[in-house]
Amino acid sequence: MIKKLIFNTAKEQFRKAFRKHKSQVSRAKRGSKFGATPGVEPYEIKKMAIKRQIRNTKFMDKSAYLSAPKTESKKWKGRKPQLIGKAYASDKRGKGMQIPMMTAKERVANQDAISQSVRRFLAEKMGRKKLGGVIKAMKGRFI
Repeated sequence: MIKKLIFNTAKEQFRKAFRKHKSQVSRAKRGSKFGATPGVEPYEIKKMAIKRQIRNTKFMDKSAYLSAPKTESKKWKGRKPQLIGKAYASDKRGKGMQIPMMTAKERVANQDAISQSVRRFLAEKMGRKKLGGVIKAMKGRFI
């Protein structure tokens, strides 16, 4: 298991270094047309550096990792900034308008009661319009 982990890690590092080397070589070829040639480090030097890194890396299996002492990060003692209203464009619109502590059925019932109230109010306004009131709401506009 550990041997496979080491092998896959090394293989991935060599692959990454080779791709980077190839892109540097092609960039140097393109730059040579215009007179500016960035230096390209030989691939052999990069390989030696990777081998040195792998030799210095300590690979652990799961039990060794779990038994190793863990470092704890210090807790940040500052307070979180409090957002009041819509501070940023990414904030969800109407987030503060939600009615807390309501089940889905209660919310549906509440919305139904609100819409019935609005319908009753508009019907009353339309009735006044017939009697000569000055209300410019069109029928069916709000329903």
